Amino acid sequence: MFNTLTSLLGTTIDAANIIAFLEQQGFKYPKKPFISNRSAETSYWLENKKLGLDLLFDAQPYLPEYPLVQGDKKGVFIPRLVSARWYNNKSAAVFPGPIDFNATFSDLIAALGTPSIKSSDISPIWLNEDGSESFYRWRVTLNKEKRISWGPEFTDEQRVKDIVLALDYSSPLFHLYNEINYETLTQFEKEQSFSKISTLMFLQWALDRELIAGDGYTSVLDWVRSINRGYVTKHNFAAEQVFINTYTLNLSGHDVHYHHDLAFTFLKDPAQRNNYLGAASMTTLNAIPFDREHYDMVVPILDRRLKEYQQHKFAKSKKQI
Repeated sequence: MFNTLTSLLGTTIDAANIIAFLEQQGFKYPKKPFISNRSAETSYWLENKKLGLDLLFDAQPYLPEYPLVQGDKKGVFIPRLVSARWYNNKSAAVFPGPIDFNATFSDLIAALGTPSIKSSDISPIWLNEDGSESFYRWRVTLNKEKRISWGPEFTDEQRVKDIVLALDYSSPLFHLYNEINYETLTQFEKEQSFSKISTLMFLQWALDRELIAGDGYTSVLDWVRSINRGYVTKHNFAAEQVFINTYTLNLSGHDVHYHHDLAFTFLKDPAQRNNYLGAASMTTLNAIPFDREHYDMVVPILDRRLKEYQQHKFAKSKKQI
């Protein structure tokens, strides 16, 4: 089953081989298998308790190798199989390694090496009260071109919690425009908003500090045009991915994050600072242009935050810049 699902990853739910697999394994085919842009959700799970197996289908896995697939009606998209998760092995699947649900931590280290990620790599809030890690995860590449990997998660309960086979997708760090709602780069370029300006300023800084993967670009708008899609993920960064993920998504546990820093850079009124996400504050922030004067105000802040993260992971940082 493991090899079969590996071959099916990235396949749309309406494909004959996916339909045949679901029928053969006792999964219930969804009554509404497609994704509508009227919904906030772009994915759904199919669960088979008898097999101890969940399958995740997603319309937008945020990988250039797996773009959106238009359905037969406007506003409807066909999801792909992006992940299979075993939470026991009633299906008698044979995993690489060899690894199974009886594996100890030492077994996993011996077979797979150092964990790919531990709970504290994501955020200190995932640590236990005694400071110990709450989980370890392994992600081993199976097919680099198709962006497929697999691996177990081992928890502080001293057991393998689950084994995942999946595309290497991740949530965007920055949204440029929403392709599911048929938004385009042209619309993004015409937009005037704080969301756009904050994105462009951070990406320009990353380009200037050579943190963006690839070369040949000095203008962030030229680089945005070159990627030709409505989002930016951690895979777009060649260096400091953990810092960028932590800082932009507010994962440090110390409430130090980019959007707060940027808002406080431009807001001078104490009342607006006190409610920097409020309507009055956003009116001020939405009027900020993306120009050299304002960008130069942001650069030293980002340089300082990067240095702080490298030195102590924001543990000694002050929220107010």
